[in-house]
Amino acid sequence: MMIEIIKCHGTGNDFVLIDEISHDYGFTEEQRIAIAREVCDRKGPIGADGILFVLPSEWADGRMRIFNADGSEPEMCGNGLRCVGRYVIEVVGKDVVEIETMKAGYVVRKADEIYQGIATIQITIETVSFDMDTLPMNGSGKEHLFQKIEELSKTLDFSALSISNPHVVSIVNDIDEEELRIVGEKANTTKTVFPRGVNVNFVKILDDQSIYVKTYERGVGLTQSCGTGMTASSIIVCRKDEKRLGSEIHIFNDGGMIKCIVSRDETGKYKVEFIGNASYIYKGKIAFDLDGQQPYQVVEKDMYEKEIQDYDAFLDYARSVLA
Repeated sequence: MMIEIIKCHGTGNDFVLIDEISHDYGFTEEQRIAIAREVCDRKGPIGADGILFVLPSEWADGRMRIFNADGSEPEMCGNGLRCVGRYVIEVVGKDVVEIETMKAGYVVRKADEIYQGIATIQITIETVSFDMDTLPMNGSGKEHLFQKIEELSKTLDFSALSISNPHVVSIVNDIDEEELRIVGEKANTTKTVFPRGVNVNFVKILDDQSIYVKTYERGVGLTQSCGTGMTASSIIVCRKDEKRLGSEIHIFNDGGMIKCIVSRDETGKYKVEFIGNASYIYKGKIAFDLDGQQPYQVVEKDMYEKEIQDYDAFLDYARSVLA
């Protein structure tokens, strides 16, 4: 089968986008898993953190399904949603769209450029819950905030929350990638605590406006960036220091930078405006054998050279801030 694709990324978190609104490929669930595992394999011709399937929705402008590199399907992906949002905005010719995900709908809109030449998308996130049952997470009490999880670490404090998908956040003095990897693996193999696994985020406070986040993503491992991980981290930082509520927070990661504005209403409900790039790398076609007899091949590739150059300049800027 010939499949049209767009290789894209949100702050370095890269995906292969497949349009099932314009094309009725008729994938089975088993085929979606097979496509994800094979196309995302970094040893192959493409490689990615996940596959974004863009489908019709009965009530929204489009529906996103994301499959991780291991074939698992998470509930939500913020970086992926920005890419899908941009694509649907361009297809339907509107500045504001609503995208359906596994558990919720999200309003997605064009935003002012985060940096010159960067396609920028804003998502309103209201699916924030501190209820441990929503992750799910097993433990005493209703919430777990700034406390230890002995099964993961004897020294670190963690806060748990869901943004449709599950997260734990630890604010640290310095980010140790090997420690994050160890904690992330424990969190996703200790089913007595996290029956469905969890994303693990380490956060370093840079200044009153900026933080740095590194994520071990469930089903992926260490990533350059995780959109909902950065969102979860900004919420926990604001819960720790409420003076940050309502102010723009710059969230740096290995793949660039996004902005979040966290607010809380009189009922205690949190909302986040999540703003960042949705960049295209190339569009093309792959020949994929749905029967699994032959490896897939890239048969066409058209690079988005200007977008790549603009993002490289933005990345240089972000790294200069961290230097």
